[in-house]
Amino acid sequence: MTPLLRSIWRRLPILMFALGCGGALPEPIEEGAPGMRAESFQPANVSLSGALLDDHGDTPATATHLPASSASFGGTLESSLDRDVFAFQSGARHFYRFHCTFPEPLVGWGLELIDSAGRRLDWVPVWISSGRSLYFKTHSAQTTYLRMYAVHEELSGSYSCVLEDVGQDDHGDTVETATPWLPSTQATGVMELRTDMDVFTVSLSHGAFHGVTCTSQNPAVSCKVKVLSPTGSSTGDPTGTVSFNATHDGIYRVEVTSVFAQDLIVQAAYTLQFATLGTDDHGDAREYATPVTPSSVPFTGQLSGGLDRDVFSFTTQVGHIYLFSCEVVPGYSVGPHLMLTNGTGQMVDGHTYVENQPTRVSVDAAAVAEYFVEVGFGAYVGPYSCRLEDLGSDDHGDTLVDATEVLLPSLLTGHMETRLDVDVFSFSVRAGHHYSLQQMGGTGNAGAVRLKNAQGAVLHTLSGGFTFLSSEEAVYFLEVDVAPFGRAGTFSIWARDLGPDDHGDTPATATPLEPGLPVSGACYVSTDVDVFTFSMEANALYRVSCTGCDPKLESPAGPLRTLKTTQGTTISYHLDADATAPVYVVVRAGLYQLTLEYLGTDDHGDDLVHATPITYPLLLPAVLDSAFDVDVFSLSLLAGQPRRVKATAGFGTVVSVVAPDGTAVPRSFAGDFTPTQSGLHHLRVRPDIASGSFTYGPYSLILD
Repeated sequence: MTPLLRSIWRRLPILMFALGCGGALPEPIEEGAPGMRAESFQPANVSLSGALLDDHGDTPATATHLPASSASFGGTLESSLDRDVFAFQSGARHFYRFHCTFPEPLVGWGLELIDSAGRRLDWVPVWISSGRSLYFKTHSAQTTYLRMYAVHEELSGSYSCVLEDVGQDDHGDTVETATPWLPSTQATGVMELRTDMDVFTVSLSHGAFHGVTCTSQNPAVSCKVKVLSPTGSSTGDPTGTVSFNATHDGIYRVEVTSVFAQDLIVQAAYTLQFATLGTDDHGDAREYATPVTPSSVPFTGQLSGGLDRDVFSFTTQVGHIYLFSCEVVPGYSVGPHLMLTNGTGQMVDGHTYVENQPTRVSVDAAAVAEYFVEVGFGAYVGPYSCRLEDLGSDDHGDTLVDATEVLLPSLLTGHMETRLDVDVFSFSVRAGHHYSLQQMGGTGNAGAVRLKNAQGAVLHTLSGGFTFLSSEEAVYFLEVDVAPFGRAGTFSIWARDLGPDDHGDTPATATPLEPGLPVSGACYVSTDVDVFTFSMEANALYRVSCTGCDPKLESPAGPLRTLKTTQGTTISYHLDADATAPVYVVVRAGLYQLTLEYLGTDDHGDDLVHATPITYPLLLPAVLDSAFDVDVFSLSLLAGQPRRVKATAGFGTVVSVVAPDGTAVPRSFAGDFTPTQSGLHHLRVRPDIASGSFTYGPYSLILD
């Protein structure tokens, strides 16, 4: 028979009997160990002759009542479906032990602490016949319920148990049940269970540092302590010794625990020692703040590490700005933490770190009020130096209405006294003029520097510097504030009127270029374009050079034949004019200088119409004036008469022969050719640019 069939077969008589006697299928109960079923059936108690009789009730309502501490008592689980529930009257803050043993070789039992609804509060599984103990504590006098059941699926039989009152907890677990402790005395206690917590209360005044040490009398069980202030702040995770700053008058809570991983029941005695470690020079809370007044003379304080914070207070005058700053902490590169709050505790300003600079907070007082500054620096132990300064009134208005009027050029300087300060300047602009705004530095971190019109619309945002072209006669405004998470301080901005646009922006308004006369210009904004013009003559040679820019050459006659060269910061374009037409030079750059040079005319025509007549034989000096130059020559030749033509130079040349009908005459590498037609032929000479050298210059044309 399989285990499944055997299990069904063993349950069948009980189920049939329960159903035949009006029994019902019970509600499922929670289980939580290997071998436990998701739901179980509880047969009703019966008393008919020959039937199985349940010795203990299965629910809290039918539980068997026991004395709080009893001798051994027993019972029987009539089947693996049976549950036996017991009840007893427990005492407040008492520890109890519930232990059961079972005959060999039966194992797989469960002991539970449950509430009046049958819900599990605690439990232990038992897999050895000698049993395990369920230890628990009751916090008040009440009826407490225990339950015995079979964890193993096929287990039933008798058992023997004992319920023992281990004793009362020596110290309460809460503030309400805590033991008052005089700091001048030694406190003692016992950790009865690994989950036990003993709470003591100590009444302390603010302004001193204290330490608490817990010493266990059992070397195997460590003793740990934690202290909580009247405001709820804690010393952190429990340790053997803690130190803390009494920041407020009131009751301090001392919690004693053991390591949770120790044995379930420990019975470890311990002692508590209280020590005052020193006094605090400045209060840690607003109600104990040290008053300070504005002065150029700094004051000092001492931080004692950990949770130490020193709080200062000051009273403001209407319309005055106050700066609280602290010097760099000895041994560090920054000052201490600072936090400025108003009378309601709302944060007004916090410090930002700048290497080797004091930390600072500030406020622009709109009314007579009291403010507080908290000074701290983590675990640092040592002195610090701070000061409070009254900076007076704001140096510049914060709105367009209150803006400071200036004339350009001008160095705009100011002091952003707080991180919320805004300084606004106003100045007049003229249509067609360029204006330059350049940040020059300062001690603060200027954030957005915005250029606005009279309607408040942002026209430009300054980041380091910018130049703009005004399209109107108007009053503009420059608004300066502190960068997010930046630092208040001084700033300076150089503002200039650069004057009107120096050169036209279109061919119609272009500035004429004269050969040999350099022209300077400036394009201050990305939208500015400077246009220049000159007239090129067919077969003429020109060079356009620009220092500080890369000009673009255009012509209504079509694409231009140009060659670009660069030398240092100067870019040049060599122009071989093939038509008579205007040329426009377009510049987009900052500061630049532009020069036009006339290099002369082409010595020989570039096409058949303008060919230079020559005779045979010939040795003719000539010049290829640009990489795009072509020299064309014409002469009469007879068919069938061999000839040779070549162009010798310090660079590569290409020579070709064109017959009267326009076809190419074959020519050898040495230059030999034989005309197949009689009549006017043309010789064409050009630089060899296939090699990518783009070289040109004088050559000799040889015809023999």
